[in-house]
Amino acid sequence: MANIISRPRGTLDLFYDDCKLMEIIKSKLIFETSKYGFTYVDIPCFEESKLFHRGVGESSDIVRKETFDLISKGDKEYTLRPEFTASINRAVIENKFYALPSLPLRYSYFGKAFRYERPQVGRYREFHQFGVEVLDTKIDIDSTIDTLLLAINSAKTILGNIDIKLRINFLGSLSSRENYKKALYLFFKDKISNMCEDCKRRLETNPLRILDCKVKEDQEIIKSSPKITNYLNKEDQEEYEKIKSYLTSLNIQFVEDDNLVRGLDYYTGLVFELYSESDVGAIGGGGKYSSLMKDIGGPEFEGIGFSFGVERLVLSLDDDRKKNLLSKVDDSLDYFIINLNKDFTSLKIASILREKGCKVTIPSANRSLNGALKMADRMKAKKVLIIENDVCKIKDMETRNQEEIKLSDLILKLEKGGNI
Repeated sequence: MANIISRPRGTLDLFYDDCKLMEIIKSKLIFETSKYGFTYVDIPCFEESKLFHRGVGESSDIVRKETFDLISKGDKEYTLRPEFTASINRAVIENKFYALPSLPLRYSYFGKAFRYERPQVGRYREFHQFGVEVLDTKIDIDSTIDTLLLAINSAKTILGNIDIKLRINFLGSLSSRENYKKALYLFFKDKISNMCEDCKRRLETNPLRILDCKVKEDQEIIKSSPKITNYLNKEDQEEYEKIKSYLTSLNIQFVEDDNLVRGLDYYTGLVFELYSESDVGAIGGGGKYSSLMKDIGGPEFEGIGFSFGVERLVLSLDDDRKKNLLSKVDDSLDYFIINLNKDFTSLKIASILREKGCKVTIPSANRSLNGALKMADRMKAKKVLIIENDVCKIKDMETRNQEEIKLSDLILKLEKGGNI
C-alpha cells in the first residue's frame, strides 16, 4: 500500500457539521453587516507580492516571516493573501470606486487567508477571515463607533448574548506615532541585549511592535516603557477622549491597553481587539488607518475596519450554542428512493423531482432494504419511495403511513406536474 498523504500542517478538513457550521456563520455574519449598509465583496486569493510589502508593511511579521510566496510565473511575484485590507484598498483604486458619490464605502468579506505561522489552538496556516472595511476621505467619529458596534454585535450574532470584552488603544496620527517610536527606541536601546531576537529586530524596524512581544521576561521590561497617551498631539487626544465618551454613553464597556498595537504597520488612531469568554485569545480586532490607500497608489483616503478569525469563533462556541446554530439548518431530504428492480426508473423519478426543486437521494444498489431504510432515517428523509416490480410504495417517515401506486401512474402524475 502506498504511503498515505496527509493534509498540510496548519490546515483543516471540514466535513458534515463542521462545513454546515461554517456556512451558517458566514450567512449570519454577512446578514449582520447588511443591516449596517455594507456590501459583500469577493477578491482574489493571491495578489502581487509588492501589494503586501507596501500595504501591510515591510517591518510587520506577516511580510517578514509569514507570507506564502508563490513560485514566480512570468515577470511578477505573487503571494497568497495574508489579510484582506490591502487587497480591498487595491480593488477600490483599480476600479475607481473612490469616485463613487455615496461615501463612505462599506464592504464586508468572508474567505480564506494564509500565513506561515506555528500552528496552535485557534491559529492555522490556512484559515477563514470575516471582516469589514469602511473607506472615506476622512473617517469621522460616527463611522468609528458604528464599526465598533458592528464588531461587537457580529461576535454576539455567532456566540450568543455573552460578555464580549473590548480592549482599545490609540496610536495617534503619523506625527504622534513617530515621536512615540523615538521614545520607545531610546527606552529599549539599553535593554535590548537582554530581550528576544524578534525584539532586537523590531527595535530597528518598528519599535512599536516590541510592545506586542509574548516572551514573559520581555513583558516585564515592557511594563515600564513609555505610554502612547503621553505622546498624542492635542487633536489625537481630543479624538480619543471623544471615542471613549461615546462608548461610555452607549454603555459599551472597554479596557484601555497601552501595549495594544496590532500586527500590521498601517494602523493609526484607534486600534481594538475583542475577546470572548473562552481562552482562545483575541477572536478579532481592527482599527483605523490613514495612509494605506495613498501608499499603494490611490487618493488620500482613510479607513477603519476589523476582522475575525472564524476558526476562533468556532472554538469559542459552547456545545449548546453550536447545537442551536446547527438546528437552524434544514438538511432533511424530501425523498429517498429505494429501487429493488435495480433499473433506471429511480433515476428518472429522481430527475423529475429534482426539477421541481426537491432534494432526492438514491442509495447504493448493493444496500439491503433494511439498511436503506435505516440510511433514510439517518438522512432525515420525509418520504421514502420503494420501487418493486410495477408498484411504488410511498412511506411517510414521520407518520409511518404507507400507500401504494402503480409505477406507471406515478411517473405520469409527476410528468403532468403533480405531487406525491
